[in-house]
Amino acid sequence: MAADTPKTYQAGFVNMVADHVLKMQNSSIFVVGDVILDLYISGKVSRISPEAPVPVVVEQSRRAVLGGAANVSANVSAFGAKSYLAGRIGIDADGDEFLSICKNLGINTNGLVRSPNCPTTRKLRVLAGYQQVVRIDHEATALLSSGDEEKILAEFANFAAQKGAKSLVISDYGKGVLTPPLLAKLIGMANDHKIPVVTDPKSLDLKRYAGSTVIKPNLSEGREVLRAQKPGAHFDTPAQEFDAIADAVLATSGARNVVLSLSESGVMGRGADAKGTIKFKTRALQVADVSGAGDSMIAFLAMGLATSLSLSRSVQLANIAAGVVCGKLGTATVTSAELLSAFSQRESSIHPEKVVSRDEIAQVAAEFRREGKKVVFTNGCFDLLHAGHVMYLQEARSLGDVLILGLNADESVRKLKGPSRPIQTQDDRAFILAGLSCIDYVVVFPEETPLNLINAVRPHVLVKGNDWAPEKIVGAKETESWGGEVKTIPLLDGRSTTNLVNRSKMPQ
Repeated sequence: MAADTPKTYQAGFVNMVADHVLKMQNSSIFVVGDVILDLYISGKVSRISPEAPVPVVVEQSRRAVLGGAANVSANVSAFGAKSYLAGRIGIDADGDEFLSICKNLGINTNGLVRSPNCPTTRKLRVLAGYQQVVRIDHEATALLSSGDEEKILAEFANFAAQKGAKSLVISDYGKGVLTPPLLAKLIGMANDHKIPVVTDPKSLDLKRYAGSTVIKPNLSEGREVLRAQKPGAHFDTPAQEFDAIADAVLATSGARNVVLSLSESGVMGRGADAKGTIKFKTRALQVADVSGAGDSMIAFLAMGLATSLSLSRSVQLANIAAGVVCGKLGTATVTSAELLSAFSQRESSIHPEKVVSRDEIAQVAAEFRREGKKVVFTNGCFDLLHAGHVMYLQEARSLGDVLILGLNADESVRKLKGPSRPIQTQDDRAFILAGLSCIDYVVVFPEETPLNLINAVRPHVLVKGNDWAPEKIVGAKETESWGGEVKTIPLLDGRSTTNLVNRSKMPQ
């Protein structure tokens, strides 16, 4: 390729996510828990009632959707995967409407039991525009009978015996379905069949959920667990508190991993299947309503883990799905097209989430290799980004499916280039590079050479500029030892940070 002719490349990173989406759509998810019928009455307020100081809502429309554990199933079904739902509804009109909605969504309801003693749990919300005026709940919280427990266990046993990618979701809303014996038997059966278990807890007695692959409390629930374990604990930063909550949940629950919703701060993951701490920010294009976002996150975690995606990738996609739901009014779901569109928007913008740690990139690179994707690695200081840099990075990206860039930290730049460098800080350089669509991940390394980082990534292709002699390229011997190759790319003549700095000092 001529040095001044950029080569086109595919957005392999987004394409790889599309592959993951297709796999998730081929999964089967068994959801058990407290199901709810969510009713919405929307209208207009133009006056106050003469009977009491309350607004008069003139009804304009009403709709019924699945809520609680059933909303997890609705998310799975809307995404295109197979959904199996177990729980309790009443022998009443609400129960009939609930079953009708499930049928229209294609949800398998063989695991639902109908109780003559408990009504279908219903939440009625009255809305004036986007503003919720009042919520009226109709429910009973009696424990599930032993006979109903046996029916649910039998349905899950049939599900577990099927072939294919599967997960079990425990969705606890504290309405009496998830009794301790039922939980223990379900989780035990799932573990015996090596089926991932994703749990959304309600009880502070987290030991009820021992054996879960992932437990996902929200921030307020996590804080209650931490207060019970460490009363009066004080933290200087939110990050310290979040880490303490995650550790407290792991220690208390007996779960393998924890995924913690952090409200506007995003989501974090930690545990046996995460190298270090997984963190992603939440970005809703427009926050209309946060109800149901947790159910969407649970659904996408379950589909990701069912198809053997890493915990990090599952959390990432689940977080994006929750962000999409927050932009919708009321209990909502996410389609595959919406997920891919949201992912693409995030990837095509300046994207700080591309900047990850060495532990995180080792996990991500391993996933790419399992997927059969070709990993390309290059490194440098990239102090003042110029046309030569961009063309070099585009060409490097064209050599494989994903490009990982190792970026010299400020201290290592000073050692290599002298005390006047870098001109821009490592955070600024990483932020700018993350905005290039040809770069999939940026990892800042403190050493003078990227050898430790190369060993962590184990790339298929190691790339440097052709100003480097092959025998001088750091990591070349190691890359070739695991079957990788070393490539050099022609550089664009006359473009360098040093030249830019010298030109800026020339008298005008």
